[in-house]
Amino acid sequence: MRTFFIYPNLRKQSAREILPSVCERLRGRDIRLILPNQMRGTMHALHDEVMALDYMDTAEAVRIADAAVVLGGDGTMLRIARAAAQNELPLLGINVGHVGFMTELEPAELDKMQALLEGDYQLDSRMMLHVEVERHGRRVYENDALNDIVIAKGTAFRVVRVGISADGEEVTRFNGDGVIAATPTGSTAYGLSAGGPVIEPSAENLAVIPICAHALAAKSFVFAPERTLAITAACEGGSEVFISADGGQGFAVRPDDRVLITRSALRTRLIRLKGNSFYRILQQKL
Repeated sequence: MRTFFIYPNLRKQSAREILPSVCERLRGRDIRLILPNQMRGTMHALHDEVMALDYMDTAEAVRIADAAVVLGGDGTMLRIARAAAQNELPLLGINVGHVGFMTELEPAELDKMQALLEGDYQLDSRMMLHVEVERHGRRVYENDALNDIVIAKGTAFRVVRVGISADGEEVTRFNGDGVIAATPTGSTAYGLSAGGPVIEPSAENLAVIPICAHALAAKSFVFAPERTLAITAACEGGSEVFISADGGQGFAVRPDDRVLITRSALRTRLIRLKGNSFYRILQQKL
């Protein structure tokens, strides 16, 4: 790896504070460091020794970089995950957020980044989900997600009627606040908070988890990755229901829409330097 895209969460002061140290540890002969275009003109806040940097749009940087170093938490990782997956760009996360399940290093562990320059690392390949909204036989929305697809009400005090089928066969129906479709990576995020199962990443299953279901019998389901899930959702009183991929901008779903969820052709590649197992990470983070 010789070209690194440094992707900081600029809303976090802690990310700005460690940025000079990150750049310094990646400096070397024939090493190219790239920062997002919006940081151009702000380099006076950094130490003089890391001034030799390139700037470009994220879309261009993820195409040419060998790896991206993400300064933030899981939310920052999710914001770049789809573009990185489209370009098979590995991500190294440095946690300046709260939990940081997907990040690899803490700010006190920056010295371990030397392993990147020496090629001493592993890649953890993570399953993603693909979602489409079908309206009268026409696709009106599609996206990919590393964590989860959430279908939920847009108005408080309303109930969403959810129907779920797998490969054309009805699985369940329930009323509640909505439903989560989560990857194993996302099973430790919103899905866990909603009472869903924890799934180890290598299992590559797809979990469907009700949100505040109004029925004792409403349970989570874990599906094989080959399944095609079809979900319908309608809110009483005509209130809107929204779908969101990895917490991104919501898209309004109509009562007669079908939300189709499958395993994505994309995969997120996470750089691992410490060799911690999934179970050890769980013990540390939860």
